[in-house]
Amino acid sequence: MVAAILLTLFVSACSAETQETLEPDGSAQGDFKQWKLPKRLREISGLALTPDERLLAVTDEKAIVYELDYQEGKIIKSFALGDPTVRADFEGMTSDGLLFAAAEGADGRSVPYQKYDTDHGGYCELEGLAQDRATATLLLVCKQVKSKHDDLMIFEWSASIDGIEHNRDVAVPEALIIGIIDKKRISPSGIAIDPQTGERVLVTARQGALIRLTADGILSEAILLKKKGRHKQAEGIEMTRDGRLLIADEGGGGRARLAVYSAPSRNPE
Repeated sequence: MVAAILLTLFVSACSAETQETLEPDGSAQGDFKQWKLPKRLREISGLALTPDERLLAVTDEKAIVYELDYQEGKIIKSFALGDPTVRADFEGMTSDGLLFAAAEGADGRSVPYQKYDTDHGGYCELEGLAQDRATATLLLVCKQVKSKHDDLMIFEWSASIDGIEHNRDVAVPEALIIGIIDKKRISPSGIAIDPQTGERVLVTARQGALIRLTADGILSEAILLKKKGRHKQAEGIEMTRDGRLLIADEGGGGRARLAVYSAPSRNPE
């Protein structure tokens, strides 16, 4: 999400007059259910929760934001940034470190926006944006650094109505993580904050892993996701206050999916 959209800064908006029902994928069991998404959401990338825990999602190439009802399986509405709609490689923000901020729009509307350049694009390709709703801290995670000798980083920014300000950089313990999950490297594709623990929770689409770090970058856990019938390309992640884990998978040659793991499950199994 470089050309980043600050989804978590959106204010509430009017409800849509029409809603589209999502199709269950038939794999629901226990604390797990998954929705099939329509073609226009095949390249779903970033997820964000509003303060009242409505789910917003953005796709990869256009700044079109969708509100998804992850409990009942519905598309509530969609709105766009700019007229014409902004085009970029969106992963919550853009992959080259641009953040876009806007007020939430009503269904079918275009909204004005502000753009901020974090200057992180020269260091790495970015793919993952999260907001600590308690502190208004934004987290941007590197997918791949541009020098073999540099560490992956989580960049922390503070956000307010006056703009954004760089706070600190937190190194991701890549060598330790790849030793646990038996991969050659990690390539984070999404990041969220666990509201109950404050941990940073990362997904990696290429390696199919889920990683938990403390706020200071200490590894808590690294596991492989169950891919068969579930996570072919995990690109977006969010966590609700009551512990539900939401993971969005791009469709590739098929349908994208939105998975919901209910509390009290800590990790997908």
